[in-house]
Amino acid sequence: MRALLQSAADAHDPDPAETAEWRDAFLALVQSQGPARARQMLDELARLARRERIGWQPELATPYVNTIAVDEQPAFPGDLAIEERLASLMRWNALAMVVRAN
Repeated sequence: MRALLQSAADAHDPDPAETAEWRDAFLALVQSQGPARARQMLDELARLARRERIGWQPELATPYVNTIAVDEQPAFPGDLAIEERLASLMRWNALAMVVRAN
Protein backbone atom coordinates (compact mmCIF):
# COMPACT_ATOMS: atom_id res chain seq x y z
CA MET A 1 0.00 0.00 0.00
CA ARG A 2 2.81 2.39 0.88
CA ALA A 3 4.50 1.74 -2.47
CA LEU A 4 1.21 2.43 -4.25
CA LEU A 5 0.81 5.78 -2.47
CA GLN A 6 4.44 6.63 -3.19
CA SER A 7 4.09 5.87 -6.90
CA ALA A 8 0.94 8.02 -7.04
CA ALA A 9 2.84 10.89 -5.43
CA ASP A 10 5.77 10.38 -7.83
CA ALA A 11 3.44 10.64 -10.84
CA HIS A 12 2.79 14.33 -10.01
CA ASP A 13 6.39 15.15 -9.07
CA PRO A 14 8.01 17.57 -11.55
CA ASP A 15 11.52 16.65 -10.32
CA PRO A 16 11.69 13.10 -8.89
CA ALA A 17 15.49 13.18 -8.64
CA GLU A 18 15.43 16.26 -6.39
CA THR A 19 12.65 14.72 -4.29
CA ALA A 20 14.71 11.54 -3.91
CA GLU A 21 17.72 13.60 -2.78
CA TRP A 22 15.62 15.38 -0.12
CA ARG A 23 14.11 12.07 1.00
CA ASP A 24 17.54 10.40 1.23
CA ALA A 25 18.98 13.37 3.13
CA PHE A 26 16.11 13.28 5.62
CA LEU A 27 16.44 9.53 6.17
CA ALA A 28 20.21 9.95 6.63
CA LEU A 29 19.52 12.67 9.22
CA VAL A 30 17.18 10.34 11.12
CA GLN A 31 19.74 7.53 11.01
CA SER A 32 22.72 9.64 12.04
CA GLN A 33 21.22 12.13 14.51
CA GLY A 34 17.93 10.56 15.57
CA PRO A 35 14.24 11.46 15.56
CA ALA A 36 14.62 14.49 17.85
CA ARG A 37 16.92 16.24 15.37
CA ALA A 38 14.60 15.25 12.50
CA ARG A 39 11.65 16.85 14.33
CA GLN A 40 13.72 19.98 14.93
CA MET A 41 14.51 20.22 11.22
CA LEU A 42 10.86 19.71 10.26
CA ASP A 43 9.87 22.46 12.70
CA GLU A 44 12.47 24.75 11.14
CA LEU A 45 11.19 24.02 7.63
CA ALA A 46 7.60 24.72 8.75
CA ARG A 47 8.75 28.03 10.29
CA LEU A 48 10.55 28.92 7.08
CA ALA A 49 7.46 28.07 5.01
CA ARG A 50 5.35 30.38 7.19
CA ARG A 51 7.90 33.18 6.93
CA GLU A 52 8.05 32.87 3.15
CA ARG A 53 4.23 32.68 3.01
CA ILE A 54 4.24 29.36 1.16
CA GLY A 55 0.74 28.61 2.43
CA TRP A 56 1.56 25.12 3.68
CA GLN A 57 0.48 23.49 6.93
CA PRO A 58 1.52 20.02 8.04
CA GLU A 59 -1.23 17.43 8.03
CA LEU A 60 -2.28 17.05 11.63
CA ALA A 61 -3.48 13.57 12.40
CA THR A 62 -3.05 11.46 15.47
CA PRO A 63 -2.28 7.75 15.47
CA TYR A 64 -5.20 7.30 17.89
CA VAL A 65 -7.90 4.91 16.73
CA ASN A 66 -10.98 4.44 18.85
CA THR A 67 -11.30 0.69 19.34
CA ILE A 68 -14.58 0.90 21.25
CA ALA A 69 -17.67 0.59 19.09
CA VAL A 70 -20.24 3.36 19.53
CA ASP A 71 -22.83 0.96 20.94
CA GLU A 72 -20.27 -0.32 23.50
CA GLN A 73 -19.39 3.14 24.86
CA PRO A 74 -20.64 3.85 28.38
CA ALA A 75 -23.21 6.55 29.02
CA PHE A 76 -21.99 10.09 29.77
CA PRO A 77 -20.95 10.08 33.47
CA GLY A 78 -22.92 13.13 34.55
CA ASP A 79 -25.74 15.46 33.65
CA LEU A 80 -25.09 16.64 30.10
CA ALA A 81 -27.56 19.54 30.37
CA ILE A 82 -25.76 20.93 33.44
CA GLU A 83 -22.36 20.48 31.75
CA GLU A 84 -23.57 22.39 28.68
CA ARG A 85 -25.01 25.18 30.85
CA LEU A 86 -21.72 25.50 32.78
CA ALA A 87 -19.75 25.68 29.53
CA SER A 88 -22.13 28.38 28.28
CA LEU A 89 -21.68 30.39 31.48
CA MET A 90 -17.89 30.12 31.25
CA ARG A 91 -17.95 31.36 27.65
CA TRP A 92 -20.20 34.26 28.70
CA ASN A 93 -17.87 35.09 31.59
CA ALA A 94 -14.83 35.06 29.28
CA LEU A 95 -16.64 37.38 26.86
CA ALA A 96 -17.55 39.76 29.69
CA MET A 97 -13.92 39.87 30.89
CA VAL A 98 -12.67 40.69 27.39
CA VAL A 99 -15.27 43.43 26.93
CA ARG A 100 -14.47 44.87 30.33
CA ALA A 101 -10.72 44.85 29.60
CA ASN A 102 -11.26 46.94 26.49
